[in-house]
Amino acid sequence: MNDSESSNISMNTSSMNTSRLETLVDGIFAIAMTLLVLALAVPDITGHLSNSAVQNALYGLIPSFYTLVISFILLALFWSNHHRAFHKIKKMNTILLWINVIWLLFIVLVPFSASLTGKYGQFPISHIIFNLNMLGIAFFLFLNWHYADKKNFIGGKIESRDISITRRINILFVTIALVALVLSFFVPRFSALVYLLIFPLEYLIGRS
Repeated sequence: MNDSESSNISMNTSSMNTSRLETLVDGIFAIAMTLLVLALAVPDITGHLSNSAVQNALYGLIPSFYTLVISFILLALFWSNHHRAFHKIKKMNTILLWINVIWLLFIVLVPFSASLTGKYGQFPISHIIFNLNMLGIAFFLFLNWHYADKKNFIGGKIESRDISITRRINILFVTIALVALVLSFFVPRFSALVYLLIFPLEYLIGRS
């Protein structure tokens, strides 16, 4: 084996193309977002069947529907930010790959934690698990960008301001998830509403 071949092997083991990871991310998000709807199974009605009975059964699905909408929006938000990040991240190594794989583990857990919250929303533990799930997603999204920046995997034409804005947005996600987790112990049913703050705060960070 000559020096040129050895150099190519070394380069391939230390740096990888990101396209395969992005394809995997898109597929997993599509599945996770679709699985959320399984928590909205058509209710079985016992006893006399009437319009009011169906209506009351549908009212019972409101917590699950609320959780589905929040979870779907959050997954869309996380996917969007990951997509924008990898538009700027041009290469990766094994460590960055595994940061993203662990991040995807938290993504596939969302249908479970969302369903748990929709079905047993009266108990704080279900909201604690859901918000821990969101915190894991937010933390590894932050770690993904932080590590890529540290290793100079971000494209050279990206301005330092854009790098800083992305970092601050990722820190915002982590902070909001922590606030929601704390609220799970005091007002569990309303803890997820704090995630709605992401939209105006993200906009303000982008304009700063």
